[in-house]
Amino acid sequence: MTRADRPIPFLSALTGLIMASLMLGAITAPAHAQLILERDQVRELQGVELEEQLGAYIPLDATFIDDTGEAVRLARYFGDRKPVILALVYYECPVVCTIVLDKLLDSLNRLDYTVGKDYRLLVVSFDHRETTTHARGQKIRFLRHYNRASEPGVGQGVMYHTGDEVDIRRLTDAVGFQFAPLRNGEWSHPAGLVILSPEGKVTRYLYGYDYPPDQLMLSLLDATNGRIARSIGERIMHFCFRYDPTAGAYSLQAMALMRLAGAATVVILTVIIVVLFIGERVRQRVLARSSSGMQSGDERGSSRAGRSPVSPAGQVS
Repeated sequence: MTRADRPIPFLSALTGLIMASLMLGAITAPAHAQLILERDQVRELQGVELEEQLGAYIPLDATFIDDTGEAVRLARYFGDRKPVILALVYYECPVVCTIVLDKLLDSLNRLDYTVGKDYRLLVVSFDHRETTTHARGQKIRFLRHYNRASEPGVGQGVMYHTGDEVDIRRLTDAVGFQFAPLRNGEWSHPAGLVILSPEGKVTRYLYGYDYPPDQLMLSLLDATNGRIARSIGERIMHFCFRYDPTAGAYSLQAMALMRLAGAATVVILTVIIVVLFIGERVRQRVLARSSSGMQSGDERGSSRAGRSPVSPAGQVS
């Protein structure tokens, strides 16, 4: 082959690039078409949603099996003025649910409220195939790492459950928790928590994997309208912070803060005025007593000066 008959290197490279592109297109085109046609499968792979149902009530007559194997109605955990943190998970979840429960435990360990005493933790598996053994193992794991597990009532305040398909679906539908099975036997589901009032009403959602203690505390205070607040500081925080749905978190309310600052200013000024008024009254009384004492001394001196000295014999000198 002569030099003239040999292919030009640039043209060879270009031809190879075109052929590779055509082959890649032939391979990926069917897959792309499959993604478009099978949209439900794509949704399962990407996860499902947690649709807010604020103000809705969970089915308190729904029955689940607790970690001791006893069938209980959800109504058992409501009605005594304690808010409830609801975590919907499945115990054999390889990643997401484990992270949710671990992050929640970390936040509860830093929260200045005690589970069982101030609030309840209700964990329910949405996988109807799981058993009491799974629930019991998860509860033991929680109590092993909860830093106040030895306090009275903690064991009764932490509840892990399983259930059947009907009651699971009733509960998840009530709070807007969507989940779907995957071909590998796992589940696609959102990550987050639901805060319930002592009456079983949905009051707040916490999304994702991070649950800062202050946000969790405010959510619990909201669920009880501040009834579990232990200090003035907590009540002030509950007054000044409001939930921002667009941000999915609590934010400082400028108007509430201004009102609080105005009220504090009025109180401080009132205290100062009262202190000054009382001080002035005390000063006037002291001056009045001092002036009265001086006048009495002068009168006694004048009285002595007006008298004539008397001799021992009774004669006037």
